[in-house]
Order: sequence, then C-alpha cells, then structure tokens
Amino acid sequence: MPNVETLREYDGEDKIISSFEADLSFKKSSEPVFKVRSGFPTLDRHLEGGFEGGELYAVSGPTKHGKTLFCQSLSVNLDQQQIPSLWFSFEVPARQFLARFPNLPLIYLPSKLKAHAIPWLEERIYESFVKYRTRVFFVDHLHYLIDMARMKNPSIEIGGVIRTLKRICVEGGFIGFILCHTSKGKTGADLNFESIRDSSFVAQESDSVLLIRRTPEAGPNRAALRMEFHRRTGVIEQGLFLIKTSQGILGEHIERD
Repeated sequence: MPNVETLREYDGEDKIISSFEADLSFKKSSEPVFKVRSGFPTLDRHLEGGFEGGELYAVSGPTKHGKTLFCQSLSVNLDQQQIPSLWFSFEVPARQFLARFPNLPLIYLPSKLKAHAIPWLEERIYESFVKYRTRVFFVDHLHYLIDMARMKNPSIEIGGVIRTLKRICVEGGFIGFILCHTSKGKTGADLNFESIRDSSFVAQESDSVLLIRRTPEAGPNRAALRMEFHRRTGVIEQGLFLIKTSQGILGEHIERD
C-alpha cells in the first residue's frame, strides 16, 4: 500500500474528486458537446439528434454491399452542414475515391497513406483538426490498420486497435467511423454484430455497430441499414431502408422502423 500521508496530501490532476466537483468543473470549462446530424431522418431519430463527439462507429456488412457508399453519403450530408470530414481511404486510390462523388464535397485526406501505423494515423487526425478543424474521420477499412501476417492473436490485436481509436475519439472529442467486413458467407438474414470478421472486440469496444447490406426485400437499388445497438441511446436493433440515387450517393430514404 502507498504511503497514507502521501495519498492524503495528493493534489495531482488525476486526484479523486466528487461528482459535485466534477459537474461544476464541466459546467465552467467544457465547450458544448460536438454533435452532427447524419442527414438521414430515421437514423438521426434513433441517434437522438445525431452523432456526438467521443463516439466510435463500426460500419460493417458484406463486401460490395454499400459500406463505403453509405459513409461517403454521410460526408456529403456533413458538407451541407459546413462540417468537413477526414478520410483514410486505403482500399482504393485517392483519384478513384474522389471520382465516386458526383459533386465533390469538402473533405480532407493524407497526401500519402501509411498502412499498419496507428501512431501515424493519430498524428494525421490531430494535424487535420489543427489545420482544418475536422472533427469527423473515416477509416476504410480496419484490416489496413493491422498486419495479419505478423499477428499472433488477431482478435486481441484488433481489439487493441479499436480501443485506441475509441481513445482518440474520447480524448479529442472526435466522431470516428471504422469500416469492417463481415465473415465470408455472412450475407443472409442472420447477419448481426457477431458477424464482424476476425474479432468480437470490434463490437465490444465501439459505441455502435451499423450494418448495411443489399437485400431482395428492400427492392432494387436499395440497401438495408440496421443499427445493432447504441450505448448512449440504448437503441437495440433498429432498422431503416436507404435508397440509392441515380447519382450514386444515398440521399433518399424510406422511413421504416
């Protein structure tokens, strides 16, 4: 046990304080909570007004079912609120990524990417914030942040990456989106947060899992989006349908809970 007298006199920045002291400190010094709307009314309703700073969202679904398209649509909707976003698009070249936008929104991205480099990623997130005040970032996708060939325990190490991203969000007041695949063959009605590939820690460490997939029952050119859960709002398994517009961005929606 540490010295009792030393503990009694301890007055460091991490000293133990009461809830009343903490609440008073927050009211005096804290800026308003950073909050943005997704631009999709049903989703915003389930989010109780929108995404909040400090939150990390895992966006998952089968390959080619609309994960990147959905997140690009969020960037477009954020741009309409004059909120620029930061993108780490590892999966396709920057030229190809930007060409997917019918009308290019204001977004930021590194001039050169580095895979398997979490400290570099954190530095670029803060660089973008300092220079351009970006508070929302997207990483496409999770497996470019890890080196599967060198991993001894992929599940644990992926969990460590997600935990680091969550820490970045909390400490900086950022809103983060990490795109991740589901396991091979997971395309049916049984798709849920447990279907995320390689590690259950993705769902456990994230604030929410958003699952998106194209389904016959949703109709042509439509993708079904479901919020598996949300820690802040307490939402569990709320669904809505999004319709793909002719321009390639998810703009229209069908309200259906």
